[in-house]
Amino acid sequence: MLHEKAPEFTLEATTGQNITLSSLAGSYVVLVFYPANDSPGCNKQLSEFSINTSALLETDARVFGVNTAPANKSRTYCTRQRLEFPILSDPDGNTAKKYKAFLGWLPFIKRTVVVIDPAGNICFYERGSPAPENVINCIKKSKSGHTSN
Repeated sequence: MLHEKAPEFTLEATTGQNITLSSLAGSYVVLVFYPANDSPGCNKQLSEFSINTSALLETDARVFGVNTAPANKSRTYCTRQRLEFPILSDPDGNTAKKYKAFLGWLPFIKRTVVVIDPAGNICFYERGSPAPENVINCIKKSKSGHTSN
């Protein structure tokens, strides 16, 4: 998926708005796909991104968690975890499937982090829990014209 055009999506956010990729054009977009609210690994990963939200905002990035939970359940989770960014609800996993972040044999999202550049191309794609610093460095390199991971 790296260097490919990012697939369009429209998903409900915990803010109550529908977010579309096209409405975010001109910004870096960080999508943190994760399997479930309230699981230890997901809590840790999202907390790490939340702690680094201000550094990501300084790079003009918009950060979103993405999972299959309904937006109202994720809203409660965001409040409880004190997350500094919204979560997008992907109830059928269709967006996760487009981004190859879905386990085919189980109805679960695979932990995956994607960064989309202002032109709509994927400039960072990594499974697992990459450090937020890696994402920030990728964006900084992309802004300076260097290719990235």
